Amino acid sequence: EAVETLSKQNNEAEEKSLPTGPGTSSDTATIQRMYQVAELMSNDPSQLSQGMGGVTLAGFASLPPITLLSGDQEEDLSLTELKECWANGSLGATRVDLAGFTRVWKEVQDYFEDDILEESRKEAKNRVTTKKQRNASTPKPSSSTTTTENVQVGSSLTEDQLNMANEQFKNMSEDDMAKMFESMQNMDPATEARLRSMGTDPNMLKQTAKLMNSNPLMRKAAKEMIKNMSGADMLKVSQQAQ
Repeated sequence: EAVETLSKQNNEAEEKSLPTGPGTSSDTATIQRMYQVAELMSNDPSQLSQGMGGVTLAGFASLPPITLLSGDQEEDLSLTELKECWANGSLGATRVDLAGFTRVWKEVQDYFEDDILEESRKEAKNRVTTKKQRNASTPKPSSSTTTTENVQVGSSLTEDQLNMANEQFKNMSEDDMAKMFESMQNMDPATEARLRSMGTDPNMLKQTAKLMNSNPLMRKAAKEMIKNMSGADMLKVSQQAQ
């Protein structure tokens, strides 16, 4: 009994030590945004037009943080474990509202005993780093054209130019952003080659653009995230994603 009490106290201490600020997995606004995305993934347009809402297990599993943290390795969230988290949090329901979604979300967080958004960010960075290392180890065909492998996006821009570009992005309308992501989806071969020369994967950009262009809520969330970022901040994030 004493051991159980000590274990419970340790668990409570771990829970209290989790970050709770904006952008963390414990933040109420973050959970609500995730619920909105999962709800879109759980219902097709006809269902939404009929007033059907809520989140299914499939919709929950499609969330980027859950997808990144899922897998077959020992430290990953297996499908069986995800289903257990769903069963515990949904209380047996096949479709949950925001309150039920929050319980399932916290079940997953309890499984990792950490901020699952931060864990998923680390996993995303690890996957990109691993892919870059794999690509770097693959012999490249010789060419008379000299490529600049260490060139980074925006490295030639001045601070004023960066801030100007940042302000233009912040002032974009919903239609402007949709058109921008549409053009990214349909980039020509020359643009793809230029991006590869800068260490950026055009296919990844296309997939991101497709996801953003089909999901107004994610576009809005992205715009909110960069609202308080400077041009230098945006450049740093862009370069880290290369």
